[in-house]
Amino acid sequence: MRDFVNEYFGPPLMAVFHPIDEALAGIYMPWARVCAVGLFLLAMAWVFSLRKEYVNLDRPNERWYTDLRLWTVVAMLPHVFIYLFV
Repeated sequence: MRDFVNEYFGPPLMAVFHPIDEALAGIYMPWARVCAVGLFLLAMAWVFSLRKEYVNLDRPNERWYTDLRLWTVVAMLPHVFIYLFV
């Protein structure tokens, strides 16, 4: 399977991603990590700037655990931990 994927998908993907890889090769890796975590944290903050009525349009009740903004943050936390520690 690996040979099939490399043979048929390798050349077009290399044509697209090789220049991007070369352009980003000079960037110090911790800066990339800081930027990625920063984007996740910015998205988490942005979700809480949205109106409650807009985010929770079909909310079944008004309990705190049914707020989708909270679950967005909970769903994004594993990504933040992965970028920080892996």
